[in-house]
Amino acid sequence: MAEITVALIKELRERTGCGMMDAKRALEENGGDVEKAIDELRKKGEVKAAKRAGRETAEGKVAIAISGKRAALVSLSTETDFTANNDEFKALVQGIANAALQGDGPIDGLKLGTATVGDAIKALVAKTGENMQLGKNARLGIEGDGFFGSYIHSDGKLGVLVKITGGKGDSDAEKALAKDVAMHIAATNPFGLTQADVPADVIAREKEIALEQAKASGKPANIQEKIADGKVAAFFKENTLLAQPFVKDPSVSVEQHVKNVGKDLRVAQFSRVKVGE
Repeated sequence: MAEITVALIKELRERTGCGMMDAKRALEENGGDVEKAIDELRKKGEVKAAKRAGRETAEGKVAIAISGKRAALVSLSTETDFTANNDEFKALVQGIANAALQGDGPIDGLKLGTATVGDAIKALVAKTGENMQLGKNARLGIEGDGFFGSYIHSDGKLGVLVKITGGKGDSDAEKALAKDVAMHIAATNPFGLTQADVPADVIAREKEIALEQAKASGKPANIQEKIADGKVAAFFKENTLLAQPFVKDPSVSVEQHVKNVGKDLRVAQFSRVKVGE
């Protein structure tokens, strides 16, 4: 059996909000596997949900570049916050975003000044002595009418791009909508736009947990199925962007809020990038 360390217990508690003894017991019963421990706690109804796991956040920055009907979002990680907050590092990240906006193909091979993005990163690595890695990135494009919204969190480690179609983005209402939806995505971290964007293995896991929770009710099998279906439907509502209650007005969904701003407006695509993920 894997050693149940303080770090494992802390991780499980942070992701579920359960008590220390419950966390320790669940880990012991599941060989120190945090994901299995979470499933066990949820099946028993001891926790309702859990925060999604993410790799340990590295230091670094994200940057966004938007021009016309193209937009790019990139991230670059490094070893210390000292380097990440250096003006030269931040300028490099923005330069990479600009290069990604203007060019196609792998980002490290794009032109950045007289060199390539990869060469520019290597040069700064040599200067600082710190390892640096390009992280997750995204390029979004628009055909026809549409506009972008963007948001970068105050620490510079989290960025969001969102594409909205059906308008030109030139009104104050549309500009506010684009920013608000981007901020909503930053806060809620949805799996995708709709149920169709949720990975099949995630859906299967949620169905299994929902059925186990329903069995604990002691009700007839047909009622258990309905209870489980309801729980899975609630999961989709909480984790898909268009169905989520809008952060600034939870009485309406994100989809309804967008339609309230403009009947032809639609959220078509988004990307959320966080340093270290």
